[in-house]
Amino acid sequence: LGALLALVPSAAEAKKRPKTPTVEIINLYDAFGKNPSGTEESFGFSALVRHGDTTILFDAGTSADILAKNAAALGVDLAEVDYAVASHAHADHTGGFDALRTASPDAKIYMPADFFGLAGPLTFSVAGPEPDAGTELPEHLRYFDGVHTDAKLHSDGRFYKAVEYVSESLELAPGVRLVATTSSNMGYFTRYPGVDLEGNPAEGEAKFLELPELSLAIDTPDGQVLLVGCSHSGVETIVDAARAQSDTPITLLAGGFHLIPYDRDTLRGIGMRLAEKGVAQVAPAHCTGHLGFLVLGEVFGEGFRFFGLGEAIEP
Repeated sequence: LGALLALVPSAAEAKKRPKTPTVEIINLYDAFGKNPSGTEESFGFSALVRHGDTTILFDAGTSADILAKNAAALGVDLAEVDYAVASHAHADHTGGFDALRTASPDAKIYMPADFFGLAGPLTFSVAGPEPDAGTELPEHLRYFDGVHTDAKLHSDGRFYKAVEYVSESLELAPGVRLVATTSSNMGYFTRYPGVDLEGNPAEGEAKFLELPELSLAIDTPDGQVLLVGCSHSGVETIVDAARAQSDTPITLLAGGFHLIPYDRDTLRGIGMRLAEKGVAQVAPAHCTGHLGFLVLGEVFGEGFRFFGLGEAIEP
């Protein structure tokens, strides 16, 4: 019995052991930081998330070369990535995914269902305003040899070969969710006459197609960790969507808040409302802006976390 008890660590010894974080996030790509040796600052965003035995790459920055360089300098092996998430279709978040494909060719990438920016699947009619016009043409001038007029587009090659397109929020694993939102501030316009992309009659009025966006939410014993890419949907909107999926407080909100365009009073209002919505800590990065860093630091005090290039944070 004495021999067995000797193998059981004392409470003091157990307390000394380093605690394994439930979630760790490392900023792999950004334009500010404390200049860790071997890294290069660049405008864009990418973060590595370690959650239990799972490693997730969230966004990939602008340059594959810089992402690979920063990962190596920070001791991150991209070959260990289990899957990745692209927050939205802008090049400063997707340009580096070729570095992931080089290191881990088969890792799945979850992307918003966005044909215009991310080659997401799209089906539309090529019949035009007179669907029978094709019958007056020889077969070699008819789309799809005259068999049908539905164009079904889906790209492959590059990093699209192992992609799953996401159009609504979903659970990737127990306690790990993709939060789908759309932006009323950015997107695409169409105003062609005749029919719209869904085949409905249209008179040529401009139609705005909102930019789809994905964020990553992970449950922890203390609440949700919410990682955002650029918050084009509005950081408050994303927080609301995450809270609608899991009505637990947000212990940490990290990533790009896209606050560069806003003045001090507007920023203070955003910060105060985030706190009212149950956000305990913020770790702003990327497109949050100098004034955003300053004001959020004033609003959140000790709940403001530095999250520059190379920084690893836990909730």
